[in-house]
Amino acid sequence: MKVINPFQMNNWDISYLFIFILIIQTLLWIIIFFNLNGNHIPIISEILASISLFYINGVLILRILRIHNLGNIENFLYSVGLSIAVTMFLGMAIDLIYPLFGITTPISTLPLIITFTVFTTFLCFLSHARDKTFKNHSYIDFTGMINPILFLSLIPFLAIFGTYLMNNYGNNSILMIMYFLIALIPIMVAFDKFIPKRLYPLTVFLLSIALLFSSSLISNYINGWDINMEYYFSNGVVTNSYWNTATPEILNSMLSIVIVEPIFSKISGLNVVDIFKVIYPILFSFVVLGLYSIFKKQTTNKIAFMSCFLFISVFMFFLEMPYLARQEIGELFFVLMIMVMVEKNLTRRHLSILTVFFIPALLVSHYSLDYIYMFLLVCSYLIILIRNLNLTNKFTILGKLQIIKFFFYKEDSQDDALKLDYRLQLLLIFGLTLIYYNLFSSAAPFDLTVFTLNNVMSTAYTYLFNPNSLVAVGIVTSEKSFLRSIALDLHLIIELMIGIGILFLLYRRTNMKFNENFSLFSVMSFLMLGLVLVVPFLAGALNPDRFYQIALIFLSVFFVVGWIGIFRIINRIFKFKWKMKSIYNNSLKLIAIFLFISLIFNSGVVYEVFHDKPSSMSLSSTMDGPKFNNIELTGAEWLNDHKLDIIVYSDVYRSLLLNGYFINTHTSIQNGTSLVQPSYIFLGTYNIENNQIAIPAKGSNPVAYINDSNYTSIYNRSYDNGGSQVYLT
Repeated sequence: MKVINPFQMNNWDISYLFIFILIIQTLLWIIIFFNLNGNHIPIISEILASISLFYINGVLILRILRIHNLGNIENFLYSVGLSIAVTMFLGMAIDLIYPLFGITTPISTLPLIITFTVFTTFLCFLSHARDKTFKNHSYIDFTGMINPILFLSLIPFLAIFGTYLMNNYGNNSILMIMYFLIALIPIMVAFDKFIPKRLYPLTVFLLSIALLFSSSLISNYINGWDINMEYYFSNGVVTNSYWNTATPEILNSMLSIVIVEPIFSKISGLNVVDIFKVIYPILFSFVVLGLYSIFKKQTTNKIAFMSCFLFISVFMFFLEMPYLARQEIGELFFVLMIMVMVEKNLTRRHLSILTVFFIPALLVSHYSLDYIYMFLLVCSYLIILIRNLNLTNKFTILGKLQIIKFFFYKEDSQDDALKLDYRLQLLLIFGLTLIYYNLFSSAAPFDLTVFTLNNVMSTAYTYLFNPNSLVAVGIVTSEKSFLRSIALDLHLIIELMIGIGILFLLYRRTNMKFNENFSLFSVMSFLMLGLVLVVPFLAGALNPDRFYQIALIFLSVFFVVGWIGIFRIINRIFKFKWKMKSIYNNSLKLIAIFLFISLIFNSGVVYEVFHDKPSSMSLSSTMDGPKFNNIELTGAEWLNDHKLDIIVYSDVYRSLLLNGYFINTHTSIQNGTSLVQPSYIFLGTYNIENNQIAIPAKGSNPVAYINDSNYTSIYNRSYDNGGSQVYLT
């Protein structure tokens, strides 16, 4: 069975494309009519809004640029990236310009749908004028793929059904089965069983959605850390139908949460919570598709698959990223810039135009990713400039040691580095960062950067003059047990293999054709990661877990390279006379087994099976953490509606819930610290049932617990709904 390829719409006959767009836009207007009259049509509304806001405009821009005949992943992701960028900046323009003409609620349904419809129509006229004659239809052949597709599609549904059982009955059996099935997939790939190579991209995409849903769909409300404050700003825009640019907060300048999410909510009729729990994880899954494309261009299908599986199986991907909405969108543009970096089938002009879209979108999506990309870009460009000095001719010692030679010697095969316009990127990222953050966040990101650097330097001074304090850190947990020590060893093996893979890259012994720009960024990412993981004052000033997850965007492929390299070394030392194909296949089989074990630990399944202390809120109904029930939401809403203008105290986790309702007027209870009088104390279900309050802790422990009787026994209870309480001091 064959169907016309929807991922190659920019190659369709333009009349077919326009008919498709007309159908989508007409249906969207009909759906909006129903929504405005209080008749929301679920699923269909979200699908139509997604196609309209996150795909069609990008397809038309590719058509205007006459970009054709790329791969499915490249066509699709460039279209998605361009569309989201258009949504960001057009939405921003609507918010800033329309009030000048008396439209005081520009981020409301009618102004948005009219503007976006007119803009899409304008792009249709441009694409017709520029590219009306091109057509090169391609088709997707489903022969022999129906059964694997049905099997793989079942896995995200297991995540949906499993979280439903967990939310309503506390039963984690389906989620445990799902994690086990996902862990088996790399073994099936390594042994060439059931899943054909053509489905590798779909496989990693569906597996990533399943893993993300297993966390994001837990509870009926948003869970996690930063996402509650992201909800506060995003929901404020939805409620007011206006983005208040005068609020001097970093998060308020992130268009990924104050423009993209409210626009999607207004067009689709979906509420903010469900967009964060469903739509954003799906968009984040496109990151994995981009990584597959990046790795496949430089290695093989199986290496790309194993690298992507490592990326999604490390716990930061699916246990932390669903709670960081702006970083989900930011990483998508981060990966799109890497795709541009390794792209071989586009002209330099086309790459520059894509850069002009993606770099601004990156910096307004996530400020930390903006700075990380800026650092990697500057370091890589400096290395290129140093290589061009030909210092190895003047100082021969620089060319003798290969590790040093990598940074100083320019080889003939490195001309692909010149295709990336470093000067344009540097101009865009420095200029726009300086202008945007000063205009729309009162330079808050710069203040945060200065504060962080000052923290690093002051803490470094303390550690450097106290050698006994120099203890290596890693991706560790505060819990100590035999199983936890195995989990730590698994992470150390991953880091070791990545290090070996980077060494093979430095010695240029990978037997793979890595793009020179990608190589430079990867080496600098590894050096940054090494500093963050090994130097304790950097780990204290930065967030090693989150940086580790970002670094894996570059480094996950070198885990596989390192593993294959170890097999090559063993073969050479012991003279086994294995053929290269045998080394390659056996390495991948062993990697698959390792990834199976690693996911079982990262997901927390092993701790549930052996009754160790749980590590995942998805699998444990008794674990304390930033997970909130409906009763706690009711209590927080009551407090928000009835509180006086005085401070609110709560424990560490319930404080995150309050971030979604009000900011700057609440704080976490500190051990031994007197409470301001008068004030409120907010307690959640875990506090009430266990008589414990989570307070900030030092070291590797995220929290410590104290008895709540010190507060509940002496202060008056103002509110109690059985699962949350409010006390007045």
